[in-house]
Amino acid sequence: MGTKILITGGSGMIGQALSAALSENGHQVSHLSRNPSEKANYPSYKWDIANQYIDPRALKVDVIIHLSGEGIANKRWTEKQKQKLIVSRIDAAQLLYDQVVKLKTRPTRIISASAIGYYGSDTQKEECFENNPAGDDFIGQFVCKWEQQVNQFEALGIRVSLLRIGIVLSKAGGALPKLTLPILWGVGAPIGSGRQSMSWIHLDDLVKMFVFVVERQVLGIYNAVTQNTTNALLTQAIAKQLKRPLFLPNIPGVFFKIIFGEMSKIILGGNQVSGMKIIEQGFEPDYPTLEGALSDIFKKK
Repeated sequence: MGTKILITGGSGMIGQALSAALSENGHQVSHLSRNPSEKANYPSYKWDIANQYIDPRALKVDVIIHLSGEGIANKRWTEKQKQKLIVSRIDAAQLLYDQVVKLKTRPTRIISASAIGYYGSDTQKEECFENNPAGDDFIGQFVCKWEQQVNQFEALGIRVSLLRIGIVLSKAGGALPKLTLPILWGVGAPIGSGRQSMSWIHLDDLVKMFVFVVERQVLGIYNAVTQNTTNALLTQAIAKQLKRPLFLPNIPGVFFKIIFGEMSKIILGGNQVSGMKIIEQGFEPDYPTLEGALSDIFKKK
């Protein structure tokens, strides 16, 4: 019998891939869902953040993996969008806590997604390690509060693991399709200076890392990144894989400031994040180089 694992955000890009990997390893996976279906691939139970509800049957598990939440770079950060981010990540973690408190038998662990935005939207050339302070801008403070909500579980004797996720490379979603499309159209170009750091991880390695944390019972905070590159080098590497030229000069940052407002800071800024701490625990990425990661992604149908 494997571990009983409840995943929030199980229908998302990371959640789907992680559910499959955990099931293959013999774990019993279930999902929390806003609209549970009998036909779902995994047992799914209803939760409703606004109405503070979780189906009590859902929480009879050993481990909670908390992935759910509005994408940080999905939309311009209007006040409404900022509120949506807070509700979907911070309030969701609080609801889990409030429901777990009531249980006689509680899960033993919670493993939560976090983000390298914790360090702020632009840390220049400074290398970021897990013990660095949170950034003082919106994204740094938002991720810090999100982590604080999860860290509350320690007071219940529940062990906490946090993975600060970088740019996830996959065809299924995230940054890569957005970067790939202009290159395919022949209008690809680096953004702003092109020198901004981008700390990335292949989706398969991120899934492997979550499985590693589950099975090795790794506790604490870890940066979920494999390597750093720059926006210009990533753009060039994608173009090389697609065998497309890059003719155009860099796209001026001012366009992104106009279109995305405050959110443009995470596009024009960047973080050079160290992924060494998890490797020192024994984790080995399958795709340690950008070329290898992109080659694998683009050869997949």
